[in-house]
Amino acid sequence: MHRAQRVFLAVNAVPLAVGIVLSCAAELAAVPVYGQLTLGLAWGILQLGVFAGSVWWYESQATRVCDPLERSLASGAPVTGASGVSPADESWR
Repeated sequence: MHRAQRVFLAVNAVPLAVGIVLSCAAELAAVPVYGQLTLGLAWGILQLGVFAGSVWWYESQATRVCDPLERSLASGAPVTGASGVSPADESWR
């Protein structure tokens, strides 16, 4: 789990640092890339995509590693040791 946290942090820290540099250098961020699209705007869109992708990846890693209910549902094995849950309660799924 700690490896996933480090990867998540590293993947998001680099684009954030570059975004901060671009925000401090307005003339660099204003460089046109394609038509009206500037380097700063393109970087912001790319940063949003990287963040969304890394959140999805981190969520799937955390669920797979930590959630025994999710693992049992994915494998088809019955859930054992769940307190307060009767087999009748699972009919809604």
